[in-house]
Amino acid sequence: MKGRKLLKFGFYLPTRIHFGQGIVQEIGNIAKLYGKRAFIVTEKKLVKKLEILQPLEERLKKERIRPLFFDRVKPNPSSEIIYKGANLFKEEKCNLLIALGGGSCLDAAKAIGILAKNPTPLSFYFGKNRIKKDIPPLIAIPTTAGSGSEVTPYAVITDTEGKNYLKKVIADPHLFPREALIDPALTISLSSTLTSDTAIDALSHAIESYLSRRSFPLSETIALEAVHIIGRYLPRALTNLLDMEARSYLMYAATLAGLAIAQTGATLLHTMGYPITSSFGLPHGRVNGFLLPWFWEYSFPGNPEKFSRVITCLLKDAKKSWIKDAKKSASFLKEFLHRSGLPETAGIKVKEEFLSQFARKIAESKEKIALSPKELTFEEILTIYKKAFQN
Repeated sequence: MKGRKLLKFGFYLPTRIHFGQGIVQEIGNIAKLYGKRAFIVTEKKLVKKLEILQPLEERLKKERIRPLFFDRVKPNPSSEIIYKGANLFKEEKCNLLIALGGGSCLDAAKAIGILAKNPTPLSFYFGKNRIKKDIPPLIAIPTTAGSGSEVTPYAVITDTEGKNYLKKVIADPHLFPREALIDPALTISLSSTLTSDTAIDALSHAIESYLSRRSFPLSETIALEAVHIIGRYLPRALTNLLDMEARSYLMYAATLAGLAIAQTGATLLHTMGYPITSSFGLPHGRVNGFLLPWFWEYSFPGNPEKFSRVITCLLKDAKKSWIKDAKKSASFLKEFLHRSGLPETAGIKVKEEFLSQFARKIAESKEKIALSPKELTFEEILTIYKKAFQN
């Protein structure tokens, strides 16, 4: 078989995945393997809407596990809330973490786990591989089809100890959950806006992983499958929010995209999105959606063949006449995103001086620039910001 040369690669996934409608009902059987005092990290509004806490509590108590609910997490969790959670975890002598919610809840649980077993400050752990001791066993139960945090070694936290309250990443193999209970039924009540925002986040994960210079054949296969599924099922889910098959496939795609970025990391696109989310409060996935077509257009020359393959997987009506053209393919990607719920404009006005500050800081991210399909300059990064958030 003729094809690309297989280079050396490694694929590490210590998380055991349980997938399927109703799988969350197995929480008691799984949790009893790890501890008897469970600290459940979640969001107050979410659990009221899902009406899941009581059955969850009953299944845990049936296995003689005492649950403690910590429901103070909000989108883009702050260092402050992590300290509160970690202190309570230790005071109550908990020995098991359960994260129930979207990416913010899962990331918060990971960070709480760090401080439950490692010394403060949290800011010490921003960056790569700085955790010395294992976090408590973590069971992740995602309720959105987006972040993929249930299968990644990452936690994104808003650093409220710093000057600018920026979102920062902790990357460490210690952060992989032990178990992931991925139940598509938990997403059935999501609004069209949240369905769109989270799915676009998953799409950006998959595209970035595939385009990353750190990608390899196995990660690329997983990433492209996620792209294909989102292209097929996101419009369908938005047409009928109660379509369980579409919901299931979107959940599956988000997990696949998480698996992919767990191996390759994201590219400069994600790094560009963080200061916008931190400064203006826009949902993370939506910010990625505004940036993606312009990042695509300016990065396309770095690997036209790969970009063409992505757009072919995403859009079944892709035409050979435009898939190899940077501007045309970016335009069709943009149309797909708008059909999939992305607003026409971001609804914010960002002064050029702020965008310039963001771009200058991003241009210093040498590793992310090197991993991206094309090494973007400060001027190109600034132009992408302007086109996404000033036009």
